[in-house]
Amino acid sequence: MRKFPFLLITVLCSSLTIGFLGCDVKDSVPKTGTTSSAHGGGHQHATTLAGALKEIEEFRGTIKEAFAKKSPDDAHDALHEIGHVLESVTELAAPANDEAKKSVKTAVDELFDCFGAMDDTLHKKNTGKTYEEVADRIDAAMSTLNAMVKP
Repeated sequence: MRKFPFLLITVLCSSLTIGFLGCDVKDSVPKTGTTSSAHGGGHQHATTLAGALKEIEEFRGTIKEAFAKKSPDDAHDALHEIGHVLESVTELAAPANDEAKKSVKTAVDELFDCFGAMDDTLHKKNTGKTYEEVADRIDAAMSTLNAMVKP
């Protein structure tokens, strides 16, 4: 019976140590202009519409380049991340009027369709689309979203 309290204390101390080692406090504090993303992993994303659109353009460049090099697998991470940023765009545009919100939703849906079709080329062989096949649709949707940001 004397071993039980010792074992209990050992297990509790081990659990607390492992718990503290697995969490880096600085990763849980949002940086100025960013917020912790919902998907975890310590990724930070913009908290403004202008910032989100800038991130989308950066990921878009990576995706475009990967498809141009005939290396769509190189776009995998960017396709994953762009989805998370797109999820926040409608919320970031919330202060807009109803008509503008509708335009934002339509543009975001279009971007999800386009980038989702490219992601399908990685996960569903013989389906999906290349960047070139959806480039005009992406340009139009991004134009709509960029018009929402005041210079």
